[in-house]
Amino acid sequence: MSRNKANLAQRQADRRTWALLGLIILVLLGFVVTVQTLWVSIVRSGFLGDNVPVNGWMLVVGLVGLTVLFCLYIVHQQTKINRFRSRLVTEQMELEQSRGRLAELTSLFQLGNSLHMDLPLDTILEITVRRVASTLHSHDVALFLFEADTKTLKCRARFGLTPREPEAEIRAGEGAVGWSARHREAILMSATDRQARFAEHFMAHPDAGSALILPVNFETRCVAVLRVHRAAKAEPFRLEHRDIGQLFADNVAGVIDRALVVRHLEQRATDLKPSAKGVPAPQLVTPFQDSFLSSAENELKAPLTTILAYSEVLDQNDKRMTTSMRREFTARLRGEAERLMNLVDDVLDLARLETGRFLLDLRKDNVNAISRAAADVVRPLATGKQIDIELKLDEKIPDQHIDSTKMRQAILHLLHNGIRFSPGKGRVTLTTWLGDDHVRIEVRDSGPAVEPEATPSVFDIENQGEGLSKRVKDGLGFGLHLTKRFVELHGGQVGVGVGPTGTGAAFWIRLPRQEGLESVIGRDPFLEQLWEQS
Repeated sequence: MSRNKANLAQRQADRRTWALLGLIILVLLGFVVTVQTLWVSIVRSGFLGDNVPVNGWMLVVGLVGLTVLFCLYIVHQQTKINRFRSRLVTEQMELEQSRGRLAELTSLFQLGNSLHMDLPLDTILEITVRRVASTLHSHDVALFLFEADTKTLKCRARFGLTPREPEAEIRAGEGAVGWSARHREAILMSATDRQARFAEHFMAHPDAGSALILPVNFETRCVAVLRVHRAAKAEPFRLEHRDIGQLFADNVAGVIDRALVVRHLEQRATDLKPSAKGVPAPQLVTPFQDSFLSSAENELKAPLTTILAYSEVLDQNDKRMTTSMRREFTARLRGEAERLMNLVDDVLDLARLETGRFLLDLRKDNVNAISRAAADVVRPLATGKQIDIELKLDEKIPDQHIDSTKMRQAILHLLHNGIRFSPGKGRVTLTTWLGDDHVRIEVRDSGPAVEPEATPSVFDIENQGEGLSKRVKDGLGFGLHLTKRFVELHGGQVGVGVGPTGTGAAFWIRLPRQEGLESVIGRDPFLEQLWEQS
């Protein structure tokens, strides 16, 4: 909105300037016409007699020509002034936007610290380099953390448009990055300046046209260094960019230092944790905890990265996007946000399950209704991959006490798994039927089969999938494990086998057939009394 107002004010000023310039030109032309008319009148009247200059007409023509040239010169100069002014306004607005966007990120980090929502150090560093790259229109940004013990700087986060080899460690005082860390001063360099102090920096980075080296100073210490490059064909950095970048680096220094302290305390706490039966503390981490953290990192990082990427594209190309393009991008952002929310719910459910704080919300419902609701949720996703969702529901299945939300979530995980691994124009079939003492739910897909040796552990999150097929390895995560846990809380079982045709996979859920609420909650006189009253 502020940019539109600035453009409107600039256009109004340009119109006033051109109007004034046109008035001046008209006055000059009027003066020339008046002089020429007077000259013609005097000559024709014979007032000068024989004293008429021989070259009088040439003088008049020369006066007209000079006046026209002078007017053209004024127009040319005014055009250059307008271009220069437009460029200044544009650059000023870009600098203000850069300052605002970097300030927003700093405020977000500081708010998180105030609310004790400590982000992991790697997340802070990755967000920082991405925002600096998009804000300063840089093609390569790297952040080096300063290791006080070894006096070296290690690259811990990097964002660039082209893949590069891993950065080597830099000793304090060596090169532009090391000098900036030791002296805690910013450096602005251009590749065209061959006499610069660190001109050899561009020999190691031939695609860089200009560079900013920004120390991240906290109090009297340098905790990190930001190295920002612009491409050789791009406009080089100016002093204003250096000042904005350094202001951001100073503001984010406290956040990075706090994250470093938290990481150090966590490491100390782990080292000081008492051993169990002589086993060192670091080995007390269970396979489930290790797999849980690994799965959480992988699954949560994907939608976060997508959301950040789409946000940056929208931010940088807002003026060039049509309404339909913007609607498509916002729809993708909304989809990734919903996916992230579902993953967060999965993480919370797993945490509650592991700590024994999870309770089922048992209400009377029907398995078929839950299955239809789950199929309706995944149908748009299946349509996008040209996969048919087929329902074969046994209408004889009676209502029973069940946690509808968690059972729908369990079926959703099986459907997502089937859609994910089925090829285009494939089919995923959701079947239910009533047995003598159980209700069975089965999801068949047309993807690769699951090896028989993998079936006992495919639902376990701590399974590493060594020596197994790509489907089993890629399928490991929260979804199947949560399905198993939810079903087991209902007293049921899960399993996987080969599809009826010998291809694909068939994941099934077996729930006990209930005659009453006591079949789920067990025998309890108080609960029996409540059941009778209901």
